[in-house]
Amino acid sequence: ALKTAPGRCLINSTHLEGGRAKADKVFALAKQHNAAVICLTIDEQGMAKTRERKLAIARRLYEIAVNDHGLRPDALVFDTLTFTLATGDPEFANSAIETLEGIRLIKQQLPGVLTSLGVSNLSFGLAPHARPVLNSVMLYYAVQAGLDMAIVNPAHVTPYADIPPHERELAEDLIFNRRADALQRYIEYFEQVTPPSAETAVDPTAHLSPAERLHWKIVHRHKEGVEADIDAAIAQTLAQQAALTPHQAAVHLLNTVLLPAMKLVGDKFGAGELILPFVLQSAEVMKKAVAHLETYLEKQQGVSKGTIVLATVYGDVHDIGKNLVKTILSNNGYTVIDLGKQVPAETIIRQAVQANATAIGLSALLVSTSKQMPLIVNELHRRRLHFPVLIGGAAINRRFGLRILQTDSNEYYAPGVFYCKDAFEGLATLDRLIDPQQRKELLDRLWREAEAELNRARTETTRQRVVARSNVIPTPLPPPQRWGVRVVREMPLEIVFQYLSIKELYRLSWGAKNAHGEEWEKLQRTFDERLERMKREALREGWLKPQGVYGIFPCQADGDELIIYDPATINTASPEELTRLRFPRQPDWEHLCLADYFVPVESGKFDVVAFQVVTVGPQATERFDRLQAAGDYTEAYFTHGLAVQTAEATAEYLHRHVRRELGIPEGQGKRYSWGYPAIPDLADHRKVFDLLPAERELGMSLSPAYQLIPEQSTAAIIVHHPEA
Repeated sequence: ALKTAPGRCLINSTHLEGGRAKADKVFALAKQHNAAVICLTIDEQGMAKTRERKLAIARRLYEIAVNDHGLRPDALVFDTLTFTLATGDPEFANSAIETLEGIRLIKQQLPGVLTSLGVSNLSFGLAPHARPVLNSVMLYYAVQAGLDMAIVNPAHVTPYADIPPHERELAEDLIFNRRADALQRYIEYFEQVTPPSAETAVDPTAHLSPAERLHWKIVHRHKEGVEADIDAAIAQTLAQQAALTPHQAAVHLLNTVLLPAMKLVGDKFGAGELILPFVLQSAEVMKKAVAHLETYLEKQQGVSKGTIVLATVYGDVHDIGKNLVKTILSNNGYTVIDLGKQVPAETIIRQAVQANATAIGLSALLVSTSKQMPLIVNELHRRRLHFPVLIGGAAINRRFGLRILQTDSNEYYAPGVFYCKDAFEGLATLDRLIDPQQRKELLDRLWREAEAELNRARTETTRQRVVARSNVIPTPLPPPQRWGVRVVREMPLEIVFQYLSIKELYRLSWGAKNAHGEEWEKLQRTFDERLERMKREALREGWLKPQGVYGIFPCQADGDELIIYDPATINTASPEELTRLRFPRQPDWEHLCLADYFVPVESGKFDVVAFQVVTVGPQATERFDRLQAAGDYTEAYFTHGLAVQTAEATAEYLHRHVRRELGIPEGQGKRYSWGYPAIPDLADHRKVFDLLPAERELGMSLSPAYQLIPEQSTAAIIVHHPEA
């Protein structure tokens, strides 16, 4: 069989029940034919029942396979085995716990190996309809413990979050042996539950017409069968209205079923009933439906609601927000010309003219790059062009939009500049702009709001402030054992993951910021499962590669500036200045400035400052782009969020290392990144890259606006002062 099979085989199985003779034969064959082997935790004493025995047997098999036969650890798949909980035998009451902990120990103690489990053995002997819940809960916890492969019938597995809480609790009581009557309660409950059958299973769309089914599937995120529903809906429309052509029936279906369904999704998102990943799943269904609908549409003008030219402005490498806008608009009837990121103003304007665009959409993440937006508005006004401009991004707000409506010539840009806080506000704004009556009302309101904002800005009194130095007393560090630069080419991803901020990942990067109560608890469980899966994928596929450079330098403060010196010259009469960094000072409050935390030039002493640059590599961006291009918007969104937060975790991992090297207690000092109020000038990234070899050693670069490339990267100055 090993000679015949064209791929890599997985041999099921070997163990130590009769000593090592069988194992030696199987491992020798596996080595010869590059196969993997399932290894059962059974030895001369029988099946291992405790976590310690499971690990001990696994270790014996590992040493035979790896040390004696030269197999790689990842060729070994350990099955920790589980016993049924249906007998009530006290000897096996903790067997599920021991199985889970056995998986955890093997993954911890034998790096690189895989694990497998025949999950349904746990429920053997229970009534058929009682088994799926117990198996599903066990599978959930086994995956948390590190399970790589499961022998299950997927039709009988229910996602943990979808199991009714009461049933989940009954299963957990039994699995974790929480109460003496756990088995009795579990059996009694399912004796009262009518077993489901194919005949009794209720299809929520069974009573709906084809058009209603399509609407339901988009709203509820079900891709299966949408093409057949479209065919049936169009056939039904043609039968009812014989005068229509297939093209007209398709347009009718688009306008009366598909677009209203996506609008309902948007309304639910706006009301906080849906988080963004669910919206993207609906968008994937919509994309599939529209792709099939296009087979009925004749290539003619008038099917699209309008054309929007979309771009992330020049110098800005961030495009996750812009991509979300593209997804929502294109799935709601608009033609979107996506120019990508770092797009010059001239390219945007030229493309809008060529396409006779309905509007222009501009995105920017940072304050520095948002300055491109008024430049584009002014150039459109100078050329007397009439494209409404929609703007959005983390760096801007509604007041910014109202202010840039006034051009350098003190005239308003007549077509309007509209701030949109998210993709759905952008959609609503476009829908109003293409309706002549609503457009007039929208512009009238915009002029009123802009006039009020500009009047408020003009009448603001500007106080002359005397900005004093803060009361911070510098506490210089002793010189480190080594000055200069270090490169960390690889960081263990498993350990970096330990520094993930789960709250920021789930609420900020994965869209659950407005979830609370029971909804938040359910999302947490769903996200926990997703995170574990994505971690395993990243470890296996290598699309997250944490790496970094850091440097430790002597320094002195000079007013609001920090002078960085060449370490080799500080004991000479004329220390060589490598660069200077200027920091803004608070105009009030404590009048803080980052320079205040370091000893001043006049002290005659040197202080210590550290810089670091980290990245998770370009593979994360490549993976995101592939998923986006394939229409897998949901997975792309989650990929981007995890990559961004892993970069932050990498920064924290390296920061802790620098702390230890400098002898700073854990928790002392802070890490500051450019682009925020303490150090807003992104041009300083060039100075940091001149100090640290991020370009040469990590393959990083800077955009024309001094943003870090790849996007999932961070740069920071480490300020050691206890009061920082």
